[in-house]
This record gives sequence, structure tokens and C-alpha cells, in this order.
Amino acid sequence: MRRGNPAISPDEATAIWRDSAPAYQTIVTAKCQLITPMYGGGVKAGAVDRAMPIRASGLRGQLRFWWRLLYGANRQPTEVFKEERSIWGGISAEGPRASDVSVRIDCECVDDGQLVDAKPPNVPSYGMIRDRNAPVPKLLKQGYTFKVTLVLRCDEKRNQVVEALRWWASFAGVGARTRRGFGAVKVECADIDPVQVAEVQQLGGWMVSGPASRDALAAWLSAIEPLFVFRQGPGVGRGGGGGKPGRSNWPESDTIRRTTGHSAHDPQHPVDGVYPRAAFGLPIVFHFKDRGDPSDMTLEAAAGGDRMSSPLVLRPYFDGRAYRPTALLLPDWKERVGVKVALGKRAAPSAAWPSGQHERKRMASQVRPMGARGEDVLSAFMSYFEEHHRRSR
Repeated sequence: MRRGNPAISPDEATAIWRDSAPAYQTIVTAKCQLITPMYGGGVKAGAVDRAMPIRASGLRGQLRFWWRLLYGANRQPTEVFKEERSIWGGISAEGPRASDVSVRIDCECVDDGQLVDAKPPNVPSYGMIRDRNAPVPKLLKQGYTFKVTLVLRCDEKRNQVVEALRWWASFAGVGARTRRGFGAVKVECADIDPVQVAEVQQLGGWMVSGPASRDALAAWLSAIEPLFVFRQGPGVGRGGGGGKPGRSNWPESDTIRRTTGHSAHDPQHPVDGVYPRAAFGLPIVFHFKDRGDPSDMTLEAAAGGDRMSSPLVLRPYFDGRAYRPTALLLPDWKERVGVKVALGKRAAPSAAWPSGQHERKRMASQVRPMGARGEDVLSAFMSYFEEHHRRSR
């Protein structure tokens, strides 16, 4: 049994603890409202935690990600890690360090009336990828409100933390699949305003927005639709029309047919040996329906695990007055274009897209959705996104 020091009174012990405890100096508060349904966010993957729907640990991770994006570019990794650890905490050779930022969430429990099914018209049909044989997940619907409080021990890092909160408010959210617009938030905070296009460009990113709308959900649907058409829509992503889908205008399926030697249809695509859509994120599962075609194949990242998060963010962006369907490429998007990929864990890796500019242009000219829009799939999509919304005005 541990015994107290009889020479120190309880009042003295409290004073010693108070003097040695962190002296938090700055408090930042933000009122948040969901403007799109939130997917997951709880301890159980894909499920809303009704008792604690918004988790401080999840938001802390988001803020840490945006801080690293804002302040980690073009610097030595050891220098970035040291500064990151000094603000957000972590473990190193020097031992554990507590975070200088305390994240607190004030939110109410969720009842059945605040949950909706994860299917249209509640969500875009192309935005929710799930197992068709599994039960339809429940989402926390838009309109739910909560409060975020950031308590900072180190006042000199206040601007950096607030800036991370600002970028999170403009482009991220809570829960899972935030890069496809789920769990997007509208934030009221005296310290922040919407991130502008020029700031994105200065950081190395790319932002394109469509026409203004008073309805966040309508803006979200308008942000997701161009991705579906570009990747799979009749007349763009694939041939066909009149409600009948045709063959894909992308080279991946025929590349797999040539690679495996299995094909119900003779491979016809003029481009071979590349997987341009890998830049949108990995893994990608290719499902062939016809007898004689390959069995299901999974395209994975060849290095650093089988997953690669998407560098593309699609969401309703609040410009201070209205919502706009917006596509954002994160600053590292160019590194994703030629990522090394493999068809399964045992396959030999290859580049998803060539590195030479001449070869990129030649191949892009033969992939119908890309055409003259760009020499890689991401820049071509951004051009198509702008074109799509220009036509809809």
C-alpha cells in the first residue's frame, strides 16, 4: 500500500500538483453542424456511436494531418517530426511526450430519428461503396450539432493549430470517407474563415468549384456526379447509351485480360500495361462478369501496404455565403500519378502511369475520358469537373 508523505499536507500537495501541471493559456471554441450525413465515427468500424458520435481522438488525428500538410512540406522529416511531436505529442527515443493541444467535444447522444440509411436519396449512389450482401449502414444525418474546444498549453503555436482547424473546416469533416464528402461540417468560429483558392495553389494543391447553392446536399451530389461520369458514365467513362452500358473506355480491364491471358472478348483498348485510375486511391477491385474473363482481381499499392488514400477531396464547400460543389487535389497529388501497383500481393510491381511527358501525352490522347484534358488522370478529371459544371450553369 502506497503511503502519503506525512510532512506534506493535502493543501500543500494540491499546490505542488497545480504548479507542476501544464498551464493552459489559450482556448479556441467552434460550433459545428453536419451538412452531410456522417458515416461511422465510432469504435466499431462503419457504425455511429450513439453515446459518443463525435470522438475527440478522431478530430485530433484530422487536425494533426492538416498540420503536417501545412507545415511539413519541403522540410527535413526529422525536423518536422520533432515539431509535430512538440505540439501534438508522441513517442520518440527521448520518451513519450504529452500533447500541447487538448481536444474536447461537447455533443448529445443520438436517437433513432437522427439516423438515416446509407442509400439514395440520403447519399449519392456513387459516394457509398459497401458490401451489397451486408446490412445497409446507418448514418448520422445532416443538421446534427456539436461543439469543439481546443485548449492550448503553448501559446506560440496557436496560429498553427488554428490554421489546421481552418483547413479541416473547409475541406474535411468527421467520421469515415470524409474525402468523398461524408461528415462535412459547417463551422462557426471567430478565428477562422474559408480557405481561398490562392492559398490552395500556394501550397501546391488544386481547387475547382461549381455554381453556388443554398443546399449543401445538392452541392454534394453535384460534386460526386462528375467522378461517376468520368470513371464509369456512358459516353465518357464507358461506351454505350440509351441505358445500356458499353465497354470501358479505360485501359485497365483489357490490360488485366492481356496480363492473365483470359478474355471473353478480344482486348481492344489501344493502351496497355497501365492503370491510370490507381491515382484516385487504392485498392481497386475489378469484377469481370462474363465467362472466360479473369476472376476478380485487386489492384494494390506495391509499397507501403496495399492501401493508398485518395488525394482527391469532393464535398460541398462553404464560401461564407453559399455552398459550392468542390474538387480539391491535395498538395502531394502529383506523386500519386505514377504510383507503383501490383495485381495482388505476389505480382510484380509496375508503374500505374508512365513518367515521361511525351509518353503520358501519347497515352492520354488514346484514353477517351482523358483526351486533351490532361496528361494524367487527376489533372484530366479536374478539367472535366470544371467543364461539367460550366455546362450545367
